[in-house]
Amino acid sequence: MSKIYRIGLAGLRRGLSLARVFPLFPDCQIAAAFDPDPQALERFGPPFPQARLCCTYAELLETGLDVVVVASPIPEHKDQSIAALEAGCHVLQEVILASDLEECAQLLAAVRRHPQQLFMLAENCCYWGHMLSWKEMWDQGMVGELIYGEAEYVHDVRALHRNADGTPTWRSFRQPLTYCTHSLGPILKITGERCVRVCAMATANKLDPEYGQYDFGVGIFQTASGAVIKILRAEKLMREPSFHYYSLYGTKGCLETSRPPVPLRTHAYMEQVPHLAAMMELPLGYDVPGVPAQARAGGHGTAEYCMIRDFLDALRQGKSSPIDIYQALEMSLPGLCAQESIRQGGKPVEIPDWR
Repeated sequence: MSKIYRIGLAGLRRGLSLARVFPLFPDCQIAAAFDPDPQALERFGPPFPQARLCCTYAELLETGLDVVVVASPIPEHKDQSIAALEAGCHVLQEVILASDLEECAQLLAAVRRHPQQLFMLAENCCYWGHMLSWKEMWDQGMVGELIYGEAEYVHDVRALHRNADGTPTWRSFRQPLTYCTHSLGPILKITGERCVRVCAMATANKLDPEYGQYDFGVGIFQTASGAVIKILRAEKLMREPSFHYYSLYGTKGCLETSRPPVPLRTHAYMEQVPHLAAMMELPLGYDVPGVPAQARAGGHGTAEYCMIRDFLDALRQGKSSPIDIYQALEMSLPGLCAQESIRQGGKPVEIPDWR
């Protein structure tokens, strides 16, 4: 009889979306869930009647889990992931890795102490259909070596900055550029690059000035190979719909997504092939073909399904993590260092390499 993986989830806002995906895999069972908000537990219960609803994280870890999904707010990531590892669980942890460099170092040390446990950063944007297509093209050498890349993530989330009583949530104090893994993550995953230094600047705080969060942040990152990547982040601007934009310029051509309101399109320009000819057999939208009809249950097309599928395949086969602790650091540290550059008035800041 094949092993059944008992899955526990911490944080039932984002965690609820991921919980809908795990049951699509026959060897997964949602066994327990934790959230400090009783209403979140109440919402979670009916769709998952077999799950034990836990009022504390310690109670969650006592339920005999194989996998803990850490989908709690960012300030909880480090402590909850370390505790899950120490409890003998594999960990799928939401972005970003941790709140600051010290917390990142502590989490790295914990993963190193527990090499028998699988740790994966749940950077779902790496699993959109067009990003997987770009990865395939890059690995085939069709785009060449990276020269320059861009990504933008503009999303008005001011509704999440305050509780119902008007008090600030943790998001009110998070600077936008620290949360850049959705932008930087796919670029690094596709190209294999690593950022080594950053210069960053921020605009004034005009849109919602009460808690000191700037309106726009721009980071210019130098990679180890000498390429440059620009990241733009904003989360207080009325721009609908919200969007992700990506472009990659290589020595043999470039790849670029469209901006809304037009439907997502990928444009490819290659020296050695006619326009788009190299991409006609590859998925160009958010969704990956050939997956179950329910695979969109995670909320971002088929991204969560493909991400969890990769995580489970690594777990079953004893393979290395699809986005391991070092890749997680390389996706998270640049944004944290960008914030330090902003604090220093745009001066270059070196990004540590902890491999």
